[in-house]
Amino acid sequence: MRFAWAGWMIWVLVFMCVGPMMRFMFWGSRWRMRDRWDGPRRGSGGRSREEIARLDAELANRDQVIDDLQRRLSEVEARLDFTERLLAERANAARLDPVAGGAAQ
Repeated sequence: MRFAWAGWMIWVLVFMCVGPMMRFMFWGSRWRMRDRWDGPRRGSGGRSREEIARLDAELANRDQVIDDLQRRLSEVEARLDFTERLLAERANAARLDPVAGGAAQ
């Protein structure tokens, strides 16, 4: 029971060694592996700097639209709260003075 951890620990070490070996065998050298994630340095096929800048601009534009929509929604919520308060005041006035409350409507 003292060495029960040794069985699964061996498998962990094997997988830790096999992963990088398989990457090296199928992807080539470390530079080629890095290019896989960074995009190709020469030629086409990857995202260009212009496309990344365009996507960043679109993202900033969408953020601005979302901020505008949130601002407008908060204005609508404030107006709704104000309207609810006015209606509640009228209902309270009608309950307190039925004659004046009925005449105001």
